Amino acid sequence: MPQMPALSQIDLPQPSLWTPPEGAGIFSSSFFMQLCPALAGAGAAVLLASFFFLLLQEPKLDVPYPNGKYDARDAEAFFAERPGALLFRTADLFRLGLRFGVQLLLDWRFGRIDQNQPKRAKELTRLLTDCGATFIKIGQALSIRTDLLSPAYIESLSELQDRVPAFSNAQAFETIRKELRLPSKSPDTAGEMPECFTELSAKPVAAASLGQVYRARLRDSGLEVAVKVQRPGVLEAVALDMYLIRMAAVFAKRTFGWINTDLVAAVDEWALRFVDELDYELEAQSAINFREQIAITPLAKVVCAPRPVLEYSSKRVLTAEWVQGQRLDAASNSKGDVGKLCSVGLTAYLTMLLETGTLHCDPHPGNLLVTDDGQLCILDWGLTTKVEGELQITFLEHIAHLTSRDYPAIPGDLVRLGFVPEAQQAAIAQAGVAEVLGTLYAQLAGGGGAKKIDVTEVARTMTGLTQNYGNMFQLPAYFLYVLRAFTVLEGIGLQNDPDYSIVDQCLPYITQRLVTDNSPRSRAALRSFVSSAAATGGNARQVDGNRALLLVSGLSDYNAATLGLNAPSGEDEDAVTIAAKLVLDARGNPLQSLLLEETARAADALVRDMAVRVDELLERSGPAARVLDPLGAWGMMRQLLVKEEEDEEMLRGVAAIFATFEEGREGDAALPPARSSAQHAAGSHAGKPPPRPAPSSGLSPEVRNKLAQQVWEQRAGAGMLAQRLAARMLLRASERLGRLSEPGVVDGKARDEFVVVLASLGKTATALTAAQLAAFSKYEEEDEVPTRR
Repeated sequence: MPQMPALSQIDLPQPSLWTPPEGAGIFSSSFFMQLCPALAGAGAAVLLASFFFLLLQEPKLDVPYPNGKYDARDAEAFFAERPGALLFRTADLFRLGLRFGVQLLLDWRFGRIDQNQPKRAKELTRLLTDCGATFIKIGQALSIRTDLLSPAYIESLSELQDRVPAFSNAQAFETIRKELRLPSKSPDTAGEMPECFTELSAKPVAAASLGQVYRARLRDSGLEVAVKVQRPGVLEAVALDMYLIRMAAVFAKRTFGWINTDLVAAVDEWALRFVDELDYELEAQSAINFREQIAITPLAKVVCAPRPVLEYSSKRVLTAEWVQGQRLDAASNSKGDVGKLCSVGLTAYLTMLLETGTLHCDPHPGNLLVTDDGQLCILDWGLTTKVEGELQITFLEHIAHLTSRDYPAIPGDLVRLGFVPEAQQAAIAQAGVAEVLGTLYAQLAGGGGAKKIDVTEVARTMTGLTQNYGNMFQLPAYFLYVLRAFTVLEGIGLQNDPDYSIVDQCLPYITQRLVTDNSPRSRAALRSFVSSAAATGGNARQVDGNRALLLVSGLSDYNAATLGLNAPSGEDEDAVTIAAKLVLDARGNPLQSLLLEETARAADALVRDMAVRVDELLERSGPAARVLDPLGAWGMMRQLLVKEEEDEEMLRGVAAIFATFEEGREGDAALPPARSSAQHAAGSHAGKPPPRPAPSSGLSPEVRNKLAQQVWEQRAGAGMLAQRLAARMLLRASERLGRLSEPGVVDGKARDEFVVVLASLGKTATALTAAQLAAFSKYEEEDEVPTRR
């Protein structure tokens, strides 16, 4: 066997792009070999010298945000003078995170995940605490997600809600003196109570990510108050973390171009609200605004916020009246249960989102108290976000579609809400997308949070959508804090009820809003809520009896929420009372208008159907028909009562409603009480309407008595209702006659000129009469009528 040559003996070609000619002076390879190390060393020395020069240079900017508001450019200029802070913070976060990640990896490798959960939960809590305020906020949001984390993690992370390690009293009291412009103390007496108080707790009663709270009593008024003091240096720490996160967002957006979401804008929105949370003067104003806004809603007696004491507050110290109560998650041992309070809380947050426009975004259990008199008190108004009017009504439409399981309307909602980029708006309308989204939303609406969702199926479905249409979805920057608020609320509900469905718990507020909001888009959302194409078997939508009952059930639950925990027994209104008050409301309401319109359409269709039957009878009568109609008047009248396809669909809808009531003939003879939202949650998970209740075609004496009582109490409204119905029917007749008032061809024959003239006269007469009746039925505010709802 031949011997292989040594590697040194092999003549390998030397890689070179260009070989300088011999005697090329400075271009010789030996010169470059000597020069390159020198250049590299010089470059490294320059970079190192520049870095140390920046470290030693006196910074020109003292604060990250000179104007007191978040500004990414101000933060960039501030930290450009502090490269050392960026380097050390990055290294510190990497060190802390890497250690915990390696421990989790080892637990997984050796099968000790479950065994070490309590230990790892405590380590994660310490890790988030060591990382500072930004990461404590993340831990607070996770601390109530029982559908995502095990009980060990939930128990440990809940300490981040109000039991974060406190800073010293001396630091806190010095901050109080400085902010309230009280006489300063010497270092030996810095721990003494500030002079404006007669009492002050020896240690904080609560300590959170941004500050800690003392219980005190004011010297001048004797008012018992809570005094919140901001942590020293927290603004600079938050600014540093947000700057690093923004840098990571810029890198991620450039690296992963397929991400539609504007990550930088999302981080800027987060940082904007986060920095505002550090301004306690803004927090005090937000609390004052909420108190004023909630006072004019039906929730005025069941939801509140502490009253700020402005003369003892500043940007870093907030003083507010002391509220005696206990945390929401401990309220099951007091006057009510957590379930009812969660319903009250969600109704309050929907009121903020869709009505007042200022949403409290930090609703963890440490910020939700149940007062001794049964009210739900919302604390800590630092973290809020604004929701503008156009966005509010779009959210209202979207949530109405969700609660009524109207999933085909969801893609359009997502486009209007900004969850679909403009380039993908055509794809979202493609066949199959609505069905896929409907299945996903049905799982979300089914209750139980994330743990009840088939994650594998959802991932497969979303992957299929992405492959067929590209990445269609994005997260709008404004939605970040809206998502946070309602995710935390859902977590609180899931702690109390593993099958809690936040979608169904939105029903009470949504139904109340739909029947009281007269704006055109809200009225359209109401029609969408109570109608469906399934009622007619065609494409047209008509009032669905099941959805109408669902609407009444939501109103009943809203009434219960506004009564709170102290409602007298039996105070809740049942379906009969609520439905009667809505229908007989003298002032009128959107639901009454919708029902009157549908009733007029149904009466019109029934009359035209009867005309067809009479016509068929006359045809079968043969010569006898001339005896019954010697002048041929019926022939003229028959041309004015032509039945069209919309009449057929309306008749099918009416038949479906009667069939619904016929199903209950053998059941209870009384109308059922309004179903609760929890019962509504039992609806189909496949996007179909919830199970149909079984009302009866016959009414029990009890129901008849209730109806008679309501008609008597609402008698002023009953008279106006009759006039409004007559006006609607005449207006409907005018619309139909208007179609016949122009020459045309019917069944291949030219329309009779006499019929055209007759239709024109009828159109004018009915329109004028309808307008007169509508004027008579207008409610005057000074008239005395029964109170609505």
